[in-house]
Amino acid sequence: MLKLPFKTTPEEFEKVTVGNSHIGELELPKYGDLSPNERLFIKSANLVDIRMAAVKLAKDIATKSGNKVIDIYNALTQGDSESLAEYLEEFVSFQDLMDENQVQRNLVLATAVIQRLVPDWQVENTSSPNQIHPQLLDLIVEFAKNEEAGWPAVATQITEEDLGNSTETSETPTGEKFSGESAATGRKKKDSVKEDLVTSQPG
Repeated sequence: MLKLPFKTTPEEFEKVTVGNSHIGELELPKYGDLSPNERLFIKSANLVDIRMAAVKLAKDIATKSGNKVIDIYNALTQGDSESLAEYLEEFVSFQDLMDENQVQRNLVLATAVIQRLVPDWQVENTSSPNQIHPQLLDLIVEFAKNEEAGWPAVATQITEEDLGNSTETSETPTGEKFSGESAATGRKKKDSVKEDLVTSQPG
């Protein structure tokens, strides 16, 4: 591995433990952003551009209805079915497209992050429940979205309960060390976060 002749060596990356003993645990390096190669990998997946698809459909509906394109676009992207009651079939089809695109993007995003650990890992591996537990995938997607967003302040505010230090006990403890809103399902999870320093930087 080639190394730069730093005058001041950059700080070491942290590692975040994601998952638990039931679904498996992974230690993911936290860069605080996606790398240029990871962004290129996501772009190369050729996912549907939802905004352009919404614009095209909005123009089609505007031609038929006489309504403004921007109003129809907003109704489509904001899930306002009442405003498009006369075009419910088109509205539902677009919502299905949004859902499918989000699922596919989550798989690509998670794959990009897993490749930090396994460079040859592909989307097909990520989508296989035999290779990665669906609940663990949800947590990796959540981690990856935080990386992509640069870890906004709200994502780093951790309570005693999040850390697993609450005196309350749940009926089905998960022991997960990274938690929040499930990226694939939109459900909330109460788990804990554990961050350790990486002993070496990635290449």
